[in-house]
Amino acid sequence: MNSARRADAESEYLVLQEAAEWFAVLRADDAALADQLEWQRWHDASPSHRAAWRRVEAVSAEFQLLPGEPARIALDEVGPRARNDGRRAAIKGVMLLCLTAGLGGAVFGRRDTRNWLAGLNAQQGTRVGDIRQLVLADGGALWLNTNTSLDIDYTPALRRIALYSGEILITTAQDSQQPARPLVVDVLHGRLRALGTRFTVRTSADATLLSVYEGKVQVEPREGGGTRIVAAGAQLRFDAASIGQPYPLDDNATAWTEHRLMPDQMRLDDFLAELSRYRRGHLGCAPEVAHLRLVGSYPLADTDRILAALAATLPVRVRRLHDWWVTVEAAPLEK
Repeated sequence: MNSARRADAESEYLVLQEAAEWFAVLRADDAALADQLEWQRWHDASPSHRAAWRRVEAVSAEFQLLPGEPARIALDEVGPRARNDGRRAAIKGVMLLCLTAGLGGAVFGRRDTRNWLAGLNAQQGTRVGDIRQLVLADGGALWLNTNTSLDIDYTPALRRIALYSGEILITTAQDSQQPARPLVVDVLHGRLRALGTRFTVRTSADATLLSVYEGKVQVEPREGGGTRIVAAGAQLRFDAASIGQPYPLDDNATAWTEHRLMPDQMRLDDFLAELSRYRRGHLGCAPEVAHLRLVGSYPLADTDRILAALAATLPVRVRRLHDWWVTVEAAPLEK
């Protein structure tokens, strides 16, 4: 990381910390009018302050911590059926985001809105931190990583998996029907066609990551740009209009199917970004310790234990401003 990027990262980290600390001050029982006025001055002083505050509010919304009669009324109007539905938490999150910081327009104005809404009503899914394995109708195996949503649609002509969010690993099986039906995975950015294989697909708003462990997979972006066949041992990213260059995959990247992470000389900031997928809230890394390297095996059953292990083996400490706002930073020097 060059000096300019490092400075930007440090600045963003400090502003986020300030925003989280202000949130804690204003939520305290002894918060005074003077605190509110001082926060307002801080909030209005810079666009970066306002952006950081919106991010803290968005994270807090996951935990239903934002007060206010409008939020309570909106949630009550969801109705008893939704309250009993597994999608209630997602619906709550959307409502709270719409009621705070004007984030609703940003969510519903996205090009992938239809994909996102389909994910809320998906047949299959996992919550944050959960991992599931399914047996497909053709005998294949499908693993769903944390916070994943998808539909499975096997028709007389096609075996289709629609992945709306998250990550999956597929081990394909030979189709019992003749002629054999193609097996495809549809994502926001295009279609993947399995050619007798074992592979993972990981989605994000900007691109999809394909990693092929056995066989081959054909990539076809949604908006054209040709196709490419990716062979075992390679991975690449693609978006709706283009396909990136393949590069060697990490054999340990599928350790999540065994409910663990296995970094091999992974940077601490990259490791924490990966770990954050398995817990709610914000998990940050201070720039001064981001370069530290990790190896080993970390069971995902308890992410707090992983953080404790980091503090015991690295020159870092875990700082908790809230249950949902945690940062790993340099341990203080002993006097």
